[in-house]
Amino acid sequence: MDPTISKSQYVRGLQCNKALWLFRNRKDLQLEPSSAKKDILEVGNLVGKLAMDNYLTGVEVTNEYWDINGAIKATKKYIDDGNNIIFEATALHPITGAYSKIDILKRVDDTDLWDLIEVKSSTQVKEYHKDDLAFQYYVFSNSGYKIRNSYMMLIDNSYERIGDIDPTKILRLIDISEQVKNKQNEVNKITIELCNSLTETGEPKEKIGEKCFKPFECDFKSYCWKHVPDYSIYNIFQKKKAESIENKHGVLLENLPTELFPSGKKLVDLECYFDKSIKIDKEKISDFLESLNYPIYFFDYETIAPAIPILEGTKPFQQIPFQFSLHVQKKRGQQLEHFEYIHKVISDPRPNLIEKLIQVCGKKGSILVYNQSFEIARNNELAEKYTKYGDELRAINARIIDLMLPFSKRWIYHPDQQGSASLKKVLPAFTDLNYEDLEVGNGSDAMRIYNTFMEGKLEKLSLNMLWDGLSKYCERDTYALWVLLEVLQNTIEINLRDERDDDQISKIKSNIGIERTFNK
Repeated sequence: MDPTISKSQYVRGLQCNKALWLFRNRKDLQLEPSSAKKDILEVGNLVGKLAMDNYLTGVEVTNEYWDINGAIKATKKYIDDGNNIIFEATALHPITGAYSKIDILKRVDDTDLWDLIEVKSSTQVKEYHKDDLAFQYYVFSNSGYKIRNSYMMLIDNSYERIGDIDPTKILRLIDISEQVKNKQNEVNKITIELCNSLTETGEPKEKIGEKCFKPFECDFKSYCWKHVPDYSIYNIFQKKKAESIENKHGVLLENLPTELFPSGKKLVDLECYFDKSIKIDKEKISDFLESLNYPIYFFDYETIAPAIPILEGTKPFQQIPFQFSLHVQKKRGQQLEHFEYIHKVISDPRPNLIEKLIQVCGKKGSILVYNQSFEIARNNELAEKYTKYGDELRAINARIIDLMLPFSKRWIYHPDQQGSASLKKVLPAFTDLNYEDLEVGNGSDAMRIYNTFMEGKLEKLSLNMLWDGLSKYCERDTYALWVLLEVLQNTIEINLRDERDDDQISKIKSNIGIERTFNK
C-alpha cells in the first residue's frame, strides 16, 4: 500500500477539507509561517529533545520526511534488534495507506505490548491532541502493533527549576487511552473521506467561518478570505454567528439588515463605520483626564516567558520582565524625560530592574499603561518574589491608570480602529505614529530576540544592534502613550463641532506635535 495521508495532514483535514486539498495541490497559496509560529515550532523541538532525554536507551528513526517506506523498515529493524524505545517510529495502515510517526514508541516490560507517547509543548491536553493521538493509534494498531496505552507527554507548569533542567520532572505523562479508543470509528470514516477527496481534480467547496481559526488560524486564510474586506461582519459578530449571517446576507456590512444590528460597543462601531464619524464622549473623557495627577509617567514592560525555564527558581512560561521604558512629563506642555532599563547580562534581570523602576517612578503622580492587567500582574509577582520591595511595588500599582479605558469603552472611537482597542489599531487611527521604521516592531520579536540572548546563542557583534532595537521599540511604546494622552486632551480642548473627520483628526494631530524628536 502506498502512503496516502499523514497525521499532520489528517489534523489539517479535520479542521478543513479544503485546507488539506490546497496543502497537497496548491502550496503556492500557503502563507509563510509567521515569526510567532516559527517560535512555537522551535519550542516544540526543544520539548521533543527533552522528552528523548527521559529515555537514554532509545534509538531514533532518522529517515527523511518523504522516505516513509524507509522509516517503516528502520522501525522494524530496531524492533528486531531488541530495542524497547524508538523515537519517530513509523507505521503504515495496510488498507487506507495512512501513515504516522509517533514521538515515542515504548515497549511494555518484556512483552509484545507497546505504549504510544506523543509529546507537545503544552501544559494541558487539548481536543486536537486527542485527534492527533487517535490517528496514530489507528495507524499503529492496524499495522500489527499491540497497543496498551496512549499517552500525551506535556509540560508540567508546576515544575520549578533548581539547578539543571530535570527532564523527568518538567514533563508529565497523561493517559488518554480511553478517549483515543473511543474515536477509532470516527478516525477510520474521516480518513477514508479525506483520502477520497484528495483524488478530486478540483478544490472542495467549503465556506469560511469559525473553522478558519480553530484550532489554528489557517495558513490558506488569505486565499479563502480574499472576498472579505478588512472590516466585515466577522469583526462585528462572533465567528459562529457571522458564519450563519454570511449564508443569508454575505460578508459586507452594507448588506446587514438593521434588525441584526448588535447592541453596546459593537453598535457604536457599526454606526461610526456607516456615518464615517468619530464617536466622542467629552464628559467621560473629561472625567478620565481629571483623575490624572502630574507628574504623569508613561510605562511599559517587555518580558520573556520561556517554555523551558532559563532562570533558577522560575517555572515554565513564567513571565520575566527584562526591560522597561518610562517617559515622564512633570506638567502639561513640558518636555518629556525618558528613562529605561535593559538587563544586558545573562543573569536574573528582576532585582536590578526593580531597583531602577522604584528609583525613577517617584512617590506621586499617575502612571499610565496600556492594558493595565499585564503590568499590574508583573509587579504583583515581583512583590511576592522579592518581599523587601513589596510595599514599593504595590504602591506603584496603586498609581497605575489604564489609558486603554477611554478607547475600549468607546468614549472615543474612530472607524479605522475596526472594532479593536489595541494600541496597534488606535495609534494609526488618531496619529501618524507607527512602528514601521523599527528593527524590532512588536513584543513577540522583542521576546524572541532577548530569549536568544539569554540562551547564549547571540553573536557578540549582534549585541549592540539588539540593545538599540529593544530600546527604540519599548521607547516607542511609552512615547505612544503620551501621544494618545495628547489626543484625549486635544479632543476636549479643540472645538470639533461638525467638521469632517479628517479635519478633526488633522486639528488633533497638529496640536500634539508628534514630529518632536524623542527626548532621553
